[in-house]
Amino acid sequence: MNKFLLVSVVLLGLMSCQNSTKNNKQVTSNTTQEQQDKKPAFDHKAYKMKGMIIAKTTFKTFKTKIAKVSENGGLPAVVDFCHDNAMKITDSIGQAHHVKIKRTSHKLRNPANKPDIDEEAVINEYLKSQQEHKPLEPIVLKDSEGYVHFYAPIKIKPACLSCHGTPGKEIPENIYKMIKEKYPQDQATGFKVGDLRGIWDIKFLDKQS
Repeated sequence: MNKFLLVSVVLLGLMSCQNSTKNNKQVTSNTTQEQQDKKPAFDHKAYKMKGMIIAKTTFKTFKTKIAKVSENGGLPAVVDFCHDNAMKITDSIGQAHHVKIKRTSHKLRNPANKPDIDEEAVINEYLKSQQEHKPLEPIVLKDSEGYVHFYAPIKIKPACLSCHGTPGKEIPENIYKMIKEKYPQDQATGFKVGDLRGIWDIKFLDKQS
């Protein structure tokens, strides 16, 4: 093999190695990109678990406090307690978990709990599922600002009917009068056991990229 031919072979070998390296880098880059594309934007399962724990903690707190108030002062005391303390309780628990807790509904009692566009869409989806006798499962979504929200249904239980059932039937007249005095625009009556009362919206305050 002459000198020129030897140099040519070496150069071809080097070019081949370089091309192979470039191809390997390209394959690695493409694989990494595919993995990133397949990777979820956030961990739905983790947020769902966190949301369920916070919702259960909040519900249990309400239940315990309302039971104690009812034992001491009956339904009138419960109406007063909920009016004066409901938002304070959710705000306190929310701060402890670094979230914002909201309860909202298609049939409001407190106008301050009016649903936003996203919440209204979730409520309507739950109402549709309920009409079709489908299970109402918790939902985890990210909003347009990058915040993750945990949504879950709130259903009417027998104990709820004392304040959310039919006036004059499950709701005593004196209690309904108190409710109307505190919430003149109240719509949150006429429910039956198992009905969708509203939803939890737990907003996680650690914004996702």
